[in-house]
Amino acid sequence: MFLESTGVVVSGSGLGHVNDEMLHVLRKAVDKGVKVVMTSQCLYGQTNLNVYATGRDLLKAGVIPVADMLPETAYVKLMWVLANHKDTDVERVMRTPLCGEMGDRREIDV
Repeated sequence: MFLESTGVVVSGSGLGHVNDEMLHVLRKAVDKGVKVVMTSQCLYGQTNLNVYATGRDLLKAGVIPVADMLPETAYVKLMWVLANHKDTDVERVMRTPLCGEMGDRREIDV
């Protein structure tokens, strides 16, 4: 059992962005070893940190985007990953679909 890391899930706006002040806080957290996972507040949204400069800064800071995973799902998955995987595997496992919790796109039933 691995309990060497801590983590936090952030529900960013739209594509998964935060304001500049929050960027500095998240960078400090990552530097201290905290695994920071970025989701979107939008129900059918998907994180894309490559569109705007803030997103690219988040990527450089070490924030882990998780595509269209819901924040609540990301929270549960992060707890499981931190408890069952080595620190170096957290990003890879968080970004890997294990049981349908994330995908390339979601359809809306009307």
